[in-house]
Amino acid sequence: MEEVTQKVEQQPEQSVTSPQEQPKKKGNGCLIAFLIFLFLILGLIGIGYWGYKTITNGITKQIDLKVAYTQQDFVDGMANAGLTVTDPLQLCLDCMYPTFSEPQEIDIKVTNAQASAWVDYVNQNLTYGKLENTQIKFTDRKAEISTLFTYGGKTFPVYAFGNVSKASTTSISADIEDVKVGGLSLPAAVKNVVQDALVSIVNDKLGALGDTLRIDDIGFTSSGLHFKGLFPTKGE
Repeated sequence: MEEVTQKVEQQPEQSVTSPQEQPKKKGNGCLIAFLIFLFLILGLIGIGYWGYKTITNGITKQIDLKVAYTQQDFVDGMANAGLTVTDPLQLCLDCMYPTFSEPQEIDIKVTNAQASAWVDYVNQNLTYGKLENTQIKFTDRKAEISTLFTYGGKTFPVYAFGNVSKASTTSISADIEDVKVGGLSLPAAVKNVVQDALVSIVNDKLGALGDTLRIDDIGFTSSGLHFKGLFPTKGE
């Protein structure tokens, strides 16, 4: 199994190899709410209110969260929820989702390595950009993400952290505490606009799951992303 390890400028001796072979037909559906919340932010960063010159002047090294993973973490993470999908790449951020069915009760935790590997594989080829060297680290009531985001021919090191919580049985709320592009934090006013837009888009996505979704609990702990509730087992 090809190893996917993190490559950041602080540690040039490490290498990253994106998994090329498609895993068996499983998808980790329980990650959808969390991952969409974190990564929709990346699409909005490129059109933030600072302007291109301000962003490029602040480029620094990628923050290393010291989360290493292999392709096996990707496979294990997807098997965790037991959602069978015809093509797991349909679960990418800007893909049209398959039709979900056959919901079941689940109560699981997803590790740092599983979440990082999942994001790195599923979101390699977005229509508006590219994510690489993604690391995700969970702590109590907080998730951190560090990644390289290529947009408009330029690659930006991006770092963000925040929390999500249950708003209703089919929706979430979010608290994004900070977003950095290079070494520069988004101004508070811009961050709040981004947060509101993200929550709206995420909840639209969750609403599309219909009666195959019920959120009993969702949040971050030191041992991983926790999701409890109803989730589909089949997507086609």
